[in-house]
Amino acid sequence: MNKEKDINFSEFKGNLTRKPELKGKDKKYAVLSLACNRNYQNENGKFEADFINVKVWKDVEKYVEELDKGQKVHIKAHIQTGSYQNDKGEKVYTTDLVADEIEYDLKKRN
Repeated sequence: MNKEKDINFSEFKGNLTRKPELKGKDKKYAVLSLACNRNYQNENGKFEADFINVKVWKDVEKYVEELDKGQKVHIKAHIQTGSYQNDKGEKVYTTDLVADEIEYDLKKRN
């Protein structure tokens, strides 16, 4: 029997909308906000953008130091789901993009 592997992989290329921010109680992860143009034009002939937040758990300090607003990055990520209880005791479900690899050029930094 030939069993295919599951795939949980996404790839994004765009510009950072702000400097990466450290997050979490112990500042253990960072969040990157990426603007990615869509592959088609709207009725006015303009390319619209999607704004995508990506969590980074590996090499966090390096990315916070080296990346900046406007910088072009190429991110390979996977989707991670989870849940938590909010202050009202309600269960909240989450879906996050988590970076596996980030490529960028330090020379083109703003």
